[in-house]
Amino acid sequence: MIKDFRLLFEYARLKFTNTDQKIADYFLALNPTKNIEELALEIGVSTASITRFCKKIGLNNFKEFLYLYQNQLDSEHPEFTETRTLQNEYFEMLQQFDQRLNQNDVDFFSEMINKHRVIYVFGLGYSSFAAHDLKFRLTRLGKFVEIVHDNDSIEMISSILGKGELVILLSLKGNNTRMIQSAEKMKAKGVQLLCITANEKSRLLDCADKTLLTVSLKGEESTGMISGQLPMLIAFDHIYFRYVSLFRDSIQKWVTTEQSFEE
Repeated sequence: MIKDFRLLFEYARLKFTNTDQKIADYFLALNPTKNIEELALEIGVSTASITRFCKKIGLNNFKEFLYLYQNQLDSEHPEFTETRTLQNEYFEMLQQFDQRLNQNDVDFFSEMINKHRVIYVFGLGYSSFAAHDLKFRLTRLGKFVEIVHDNDSIEMISSILGKGELVILLSLKGNNTRMIQSAEKMKAKGVQLLCITANEKSRLLDCADKTLLTVSLKGEESTGMISGQLPMLIAFDHIYFRYVSLFRDSIQKWVTTEQSFEE
């Protein structure tokens, strides 16, 4: 079977009508693939005309042509395939997060943030990098956010925190033994713990007052193809959006007060 769709067009060109040429021109321009209904609407022909075109160039149906067309695009322009793969990864991440998302958990996170002026965020590696985004957002709204980003500091700070203070634990894999041990000690003292992780079996869940499950990158973070911060940032977006929505009046009051001091 001829794999170059352009050769198929050349062999059949003498039989082309004006409608056939319009269809051929669309694909010769290397336009994106569409289903038969979308293509018919795009170029102003009927679906029956597209089917006849495919048979005229020696194929059984439009689906067979699309398979040939896409394979050739991928072989000639591998960057198209890479871009689509990356986009698919993003889409799958968002779908997975949406499936795991519990709005009541997000509301609980927002309420706890609203109740505390000082918030400690414990995170290692990529989680600690993402934590700076959360700190930037909440600091602008009057919160004091302290990021603790190494095991020794986590153990030290957790030893001096007391009942009622708020700590947000960030751990994508949720299996760091020293963080788990620190969390267990803080729980025993009555420290309020929130957790964001992708591991629903993590022992951190037993320590936390509430856990928000985010998505796992399945190892892509180790290659750098997808930022290891993304799962945390997606969770932060939902928490921040809900926090601002629920407590807009108190936030606006704080902003107004700060502006008056500046003046």
